[in-house]
Amino acid sequence: MRFVYSLVLSVFLLYSISAYEVGIDYHAYGANFTFTAFLTQYHIPSVRSTVLTQLQGIADRRASFVTLDIWFGSDPGAPRQDWLATFPISEQEKQNLHQYAEDVASIVSKVDGHRLRLNVALFWLAVADYQQGNLTVGFGPDHLNASEFTSRVETTTDAILSVLSNVRRPDGVLVVERVYLDYEVMIGAKPNQDWFLVTHYPRFITAVTAAGFIPTIYFLIDGREFVILEADYIDPEFPALNGHRCMYWVYRSLYFLKTHQLPFPSRIDFSCYIDRNTSTYAHLVNHVFNDADATLSTLGAPKFYGVAETHYFPDDTQRREYGQAFAAEATTSSRLNHLRFWTTPDAGGRGVHIGYPFAVEDYLPPTSFSFE
Repeated sequence: MRFVYSLVLSVFLLYSISAYEVGIDYHAYGANFTFTAFLTQYHIPSVRSTVLTQLQGIADRRASFVTLDIWFGSDPGAPRQDWLATFPISEQEKQNLHQYAEDVASIVSKVDGHRLRLNVALFWLAVADYQQGNLTVGFGPDHLNASEFTSRVETTTDAILSVLSNVRRPDGVLVVERVYLDYEVMIGAKPNQDWFLVTHYPRFITAVTAAGFIPTIYFLIDGREFVILEADYIDPEFPALNGHRCMYWVYRSLYFLKTHQLPFPSRIDFSCYIDRNTSTYAHLVNHVFNDADATLSTLGAPKFYGVAETHYFPDDTQRREYGQAFAAEATTSSRLNHLRFWTTPDAGGRGVHIGYPFAVEDYLPPTSFSFE
């Protein structure tokens, strides 16, 4: 009987490990994000060559995917800023994105032969910052009216999908898996985000699905230790959150989607930056996912999660302990499917910027187990 139990446990752990993917928010080839964000510069041979070398290294360190974050916000005709894409996306940026996707598709790990997947996350800043202004005065510093703003969002997303839709790896798999319309959704905290989602999310879902990709958004948990452990927390609006304060914004955002008949993502992804004082990272990570199970499922959300952003600490010992807390969670439960760590800027805390190379293995489960 003990042998049978050990065999079943072995299979479960191995399944959990194989289903758990670790990757990188990779959008810059150096720690200085302002000048090394590469999408707007990818047509420059030296930039592309550097990125190709780094992609190979990323795959060789056993990353499953890379996520390209694109910050839109430069006005057409304005002087180029390396980190800020044009709103709507420019012809050069479209060509660069297509070439980058093809390059990701071409990479094969020299260690185990696996290939990378690519996710794309859209960020709306500067001219594209819908959090500035309102329907009356317009959005962003240029006060774009709702019609013009929406037209630019749709033009941008359609262009992105058009240049990515048929990019396949040599094994025939589409290189792109997920496209995120918006990041760290916090309904009630970010001005106009309710308008942005109601206006753009339904069309986005239809268009991204038609391209063969998974349409999604991601949320944000409050990862401060005292918040995670606040057992006596009482929520003023939603009793399901009592004792589960770290899910405050995720719950409210999903509640908004539900009440406006907007579909939940197939996997609930959220930024999960955990800051501890005395507890172990392992205890806090497990607490977060237990809180997610206890609260979000009451809205009908799946008990299936991804870490959309998290710390990458520069200290090797701290980073290893931190990454292994998530890896341990993944080996004991299939609810955590995906993790990507943030790089530049502020990956290791405010002002602590991280560039290539990355110790992906610190976030992966050990490659071997012994069972008694």
